[in-house]
Amino acid sequence: MPRVGVDIVLISRAEDLVRPERRPVLSHMLRPEEIAACTRQGRLDPSAVAGFLAIKEAVFKLFHQRNRPVPWQSLQVDGGAGRWPVVRLDGTSAELAQAAGVESEISVSVTHDGAYAVAVAATMIRT
Repeated sequence: MPRVGVDIVLISRAEDLVRPERRPVLSHMLRPEEIAACTRQGRLDPSAVAGFLAIKEAVFKLFHQRNRPVPWQSLQVDGGAGRWPVVRLDGTSAELAQAAGVESEISVSVTHDGAYAVAVAATMIRT
């Protein structure tokens, strides 16, 4: 059975997170290699950061968890400018995926328009 997760992130939210005093919060949400993938010409690109955050939230929604914090560091998004994003799960997110019945690769798509980044995640689950 297919399952889909969707998320939308205001790019202005990411603009706040790339400020130097907010970097500890961003580092809690994105891995160092993800932060590097969001860097353009030596500066963090808020649009790219918003896209990565939207992808992580959309993937988490596939697990149908409520009242549980997003396992930010255990969801890894491989991608960057001009590359299709790929999601890798480990630790808590892999456990949640297994418990939710995820039985196939998770496909993601992200788009940016105006003030928003939107991501969709899809997978097949066992019923």
